[in-house]
Amino acid sequence: MKTHFDAIVIGAGPAGLSCASALTGFGLEVLLLDEQTRPGGQIYKNIENVFGKRLQILGEDYAAGQKLVSRFRRQKLDYVPSAAVWQVEEDGHVYYSCEGSSFEVFGKFIVAATGAMERPVPFPGWTLPGVMGAGGASNLIKDAGLMPKGKVVLAGSGPLLFLEAVHLIDVGADIRAILETTSVLPHLSSLFHLPAAVRRTDFLKKGMSMLQRIKKAGIKHYKGITRLAARGEENLESVHAQKGEKQLDFEADLLLTHFGVIPNTAIFRQIGCRHAWNEVQRYWYPECDKWGRTSHNAIFAAGDGKFVHGAVAAALKGEMAALAITADMGMIHESECSIWAGQIEKQLARDLYPRPFIDALYAPAPDLYEAAPETIVCRCESITMGQINRVIKEGCIDPNEIKALLRPGMGACQGRMCGSALSEIISLRSGIDIKAVGTLNIRPPLKNISLQEIADIELCEG
Repeated sequence: MKTHFDAIVIGAGPAGLSCASALTGFGLEVLLLDEQTRPGGQIYKNIENVFGKRLQILGEDYAAGQKLVSRFRRQKLDYVPSAAVWQVEEDGHVYYSCEGSSFEVFGKFIVAATGAMERPVPFPGWTLPGVMGAGGASNLIKDAGLMPKGKVVLAGSGPLLFLEAVHLIDVGADIRAILETTSVLPHLSSLFHLPAAVRRTDFLKKGMSMLQRIKKAGIKHYKGITRLAARGEENLESVHAQKGEKQLDFEADLLLTHFGVIPNTAIFRQIGCRHAWNEVQRYWYPECDKWGRTSHNAIFAAGDGKFVHGAVAAALKGEMAALAITADMGMIHESECSIWAGQIEKQLARDLYPRPFIDALYAPAPDLYEAAPETIVCRCESITMGQINRVIKEGCIDPNEIKALLRPGMGACQGRMCGSALSEIISLRSGIDIKAVGTLNIRPPLKNISLQEIADIELCEG
């Protein structure tokens, strides 16, 4: 088994596929590791096996992934699906688990193209069966063709919430309401960025078309809602929210939520890369130069794991990382690298014209993390908002100190579902800037593996 490579790419979404294909095309020896069984990432999930009406429903943006995957399939590179990376070292050693066994490999350069995840936001009843992320529902359509049954309510904010609503309209779902948490203030602040967004009329038309589809379908659409709650005995039975002074109540079998997306930074935090805070969309992201090079010279970030910009930009950022690595390896001259990079940057700039407008328009609501004391924040350890509020009141303002006291972030998900919320809650309750609050520490193994598997790991030489 080959263990040493010029570059190891982690993640086979648009950024990873683009980067791995470009690196291989330049003559580098590449290993692509991906946790999914098939290439495409979340956005292009199962793209090679979706045809006919289902492909039509998912739309041309989803279908665009076919070109990326086809290009990747033509390359001669080492590809390991179902590979869960559980540790990355700054010197290039990578450890991953596949089919119950773990392996160590080495790359002169590492590109983490780990994408983004839906922002976890705790609210009363969010752990009930029948409550799930809109992205999860989209994946079920892509992966298995499963369509939601019964009465559906959508809640949250952002374009992906409306995209999922349109998909559900197309499959004939019974949508009872869309409850949008976006407040009026972001709508006003976004106007500053509108002139740049207008340069991409096609993008704005697409957004308007989605809203028109929702209106034409006669779906109730409430904006600026607060106090979202899901209720039921053993399963979801109803959804409740506040719209000003008005109480909104809906019978529901399925509640799909989406509160925006945040970069999946676990690998970068585990390595110790420097991070910065995005004040508008409220998330941490690894500090990078334009190539995606992090504070560790041989570690690159590509795609939405670097900064959330969407699938098209992710693929372009993958190309940029590939160019920088190829130049560092001496496979292309710096002048060639600059010329190609300039062309990619022009495409990237065009794709990003609307992004500041969209980010400001759908900025997280200020009261997003206000919830009743009995609300579970850490699903794995059943830690409530009330318990966290109590220790903050007693003076605990470090997320890792609260982790030691109450165990949030110590369950099976290792803080992926509660870590960002915990930092936000500390900042909200204490009045301390979230940049000073920080995040939960990340330690390997990043994935749940047995001690026996670690003991039996197949190590590489050198």
